[in-house]
Amino acid sequence: MSCRLIDDLCANEVCQHIDNVLLDCDGVLWNGNDAIPGSLETVEKLKKLGKRVYYVTNNSARLGRIMLRSVLNWGTMPKRKIVCTSYIAALYLHNEGFKDKVYVVGNPSMGRELDQFGIRHIGVGPDPLPEDCELADWLKTKLDPEVKCVLVGFDPHLSYLKMMKAASYNQKSDCLFLATNEDTHLPVNSDIVIPVNLTTDFSIWNWKCSSCSEGTITQSANVLGKPEKNMFKVLQKAHGLDPNRTMMVGDRCNTDIAMATNCGLKSFLVLSGVVKLPELQEYMASTDSMIQPYIPNYYAACLGDLGKLLPESLI
Repeated sequence: MSCRLIDDLCANEVCQHIDNVLLDCDGVLWNGNDAIPGSLETVEKLKKLGKRVYYVTNNSARLGRIMLRSVLNWGTMPKRKIVCTSYIAALYLHNEGFKDKVYVVGNPSMGRELDQFGIRHIGVGPDPLPEDCELADWLKTKLDPEVKCVLVGFDPHLSYLKMMKAASYNQKSDCLFLATNEDTHLPVNSDIVIPVNLTTDFSIWNWKCSSCSEGTITQSANVLGKPEKNMFKVLQKAHGLDPNRTMMVGDRCNTDIAMATNCGLKSFLVLSGVVKLPELQEYMASTDSMIQPYIPNYYAACLGDLGKLLPESLI
């Protein structure tokens, strides 16, 4: 796949052939609590050029409209133009006609989205393991027989007891196993690493065992966020988006850019978040077919670089 540093020709292609722009948030619009310089101005210019802008984030912990309002000072945001993984997870269960209970290894935002669809859930909040707990005590752990789904996302109160309960529910053959996303950490300008979804880094979350004649079989979690197609499908159904005239802007090759590839969209990588130029260059030089979906059509240091090249109006 051809990958080009954004220039006047690329900007003209965006102007002439793109109607819809899907923006990742962390690493594209902001890092931590600070807006990335030029991001706001570029989004406003895209809107003035008649582009429809949508916000597509794997962040399950913070509602996108709250961050857009607080970090970028944009006031009230249209909810239907914001898609986050906690909403996708709730919508998925709703569309599946799920009537049982969900065990959530996650955060309050995930619980609120489930509440919007009337889906019962447990697990949100602290659940620490008692001190001096021994094996005999662990084996007395009570499980809710109504739980038929484990939903895993960002959980600031992740504990061994939660992991044990989730693994115990997951071993049942009739239990769904869902994960909001596979992102490892937030893109922040700091020496501190802020994990986004520790659960996807632990092997206990990457398998689900059930008995069979040959021993055990394994099944990974059904990931609902990018790079899977669910995020785009929600917006496509709600707004009638043409994938041939839609561009995804993100800072991660394995989620943002891969989703664009999976959905037949144009892709634009910004180097203001997780992926940096050396990593992108490795992808570009690779002949591995598994790496090809990670290569964007365009790239730039930040979203503001595109804004500098866009005209004030279309002729």
